[in-house]
Amino acid sequence: MKILIVGAGRVGQKIIKSLVDENYELTIIDNDNKALSEIEKSPHIKTLLGDGLNRELIMTLNISEYEFIVAATNSDKTNILVSTLAKTLGAKYTIARINQADSVEQLLYLRDSLGIDYIVNPARETVKEIETILKSDINYQADSFGRGKIEVVGHNVKLDKSFEGLKIKDIGSLSTILVVAIERKNNLIIPNGDTIIESGDYLYLMGLTKDISNFKMKHFQIYNKKRKRVVIVGGGGISEQLASSLQDHDITIIEKDRKKADELRRKMSNVFIINKDFSGAEFFDESQIEQCDVFITLTENDELNIVLGMMALKLSINQVMVKATSLNYSKLLDGLDFTAVLNPLTITSNKISKKLRFDRGISIYLAFNGEAEVSEIKLSDNSPVIGKSLMELEIPKGVLIGGIIRKDNTAVVPRGKTVFEKGDTIVAFYKNENKKGLEKFINPGLNRGFLSDLWYS
Repeated sequence: MKILIVGAGRVGQKIIKSLVDENYELTIIDNDNKALSEIEKSPHIKTLLGDGLNRELIMTLNISEYEFIVAATNSDKTNILVSTLAKTLGAKYTIARINQADSVEQLLYLRDSLGIDYIVNPARETVKEIETILKSDINYQADSFGRGKIEVVGHNVKLDKSFEGLKIKDIGSLSTILVVAIERKNNLIIPNGDTIIESGDYLYLMGLTKDISNFKMKHFQIYNKKRKRVVIVGGGGISEQLASSLQDHDITIIEKDRKKADELRRKMSNVFIINKDFSGAEFFDESQIEQCDVFITLTENDELNIVLGMMALKLSINQVMVKATSLNYSKLLDGLDFTAVLNPLTITSNKISKKLRFDRGISIYLAFNGEAEVSEIKLSDNSPVIGKSLMELEIPKGVLIGGIIRKDNTAVVPRGKTVFEKGDTIVAFYKNENKKGLEKFINPGLNRGFLSDLWYS
């Protein structure tokens, strides 16, 4: 499958990184030679130095041969024009990153009037991420597969010390659930039954949804208040969209700029707006903050967001989310117990990567700090694993088969004697460096990546 990506900035780079090992034919255009030089060298990647709006350059590519055109530059104007130009040249499907859009209605208008097939707005996607966390009522990451039959969740041992010092095989609550990975001191390890759980571990669990649900009820800190008190720090575009979408909660926005605060009051009569400096020591004296259920920092200053989030943790606020766009704070953030760290650029690139893969029949869970993935993959009819049990197969290092969706849509967590059948869809965990090992395991005869051959659209 051929994909053209215009823009090799942080969003473009992340998309490329998520696809490079799957042997897609990628063409990357950017006018910054330094950005292009940072792209991993691969026989499947072609880089072109130039302007994505240069018609002569675009004409040399035979756009109609590409399955997807992704416009991922920092410029909305460029992304819109690249998408519309590609459409006039016969592009099958266009995806555009659009930063400046104040509402869903604006995004729909842009999509419908300009003929762009799929628009990703960082602010809107960040809002959706926050909404998902609030609806789940938990302090953990989660995603589902097989139309909701298999679930992957994260579990912070710091918040549940009952596992500390125990071997995985000795924990009764995990008898029907797989621990597919453990994040420990900024390292991702693949455990086995003899692995001992340590303080500070972050567990990634996979199992049938009913078993995960039972586990949640017993071990997760669930805050099931239907109407929550939410405090948002910073009155920017994300905050405004978020407040508008959380009509069923009590929302307070704290904005230090008086003019901006007054503007927000005029726009949102049902939201309590406080005009207050963020940096003062008395910031947390406000009763609205101390008594809130959810605290979200969305200013344009990463350092401020993190510091305010750390102070909120000390107040034992149930859910604390911080926005951090810079990669410089990754190690610091890994050691903190925030409910979520929101990086709009990462959220945007993940959304686009999921779209590219989903349209080819794959559901993907991008977590594990970018070190590993969980994928939902439909086996081809001639896959050599069909007819064999799990215990008969030599599973590659760094790969775990966590679930199987049968042809009749039933789901099973495979054990040693479980046999793979024709029509199965497997849910597999793998570290990025073991992706090729999974490919060879499923179908060793293929020269291309399994993510290009083993499913049906």
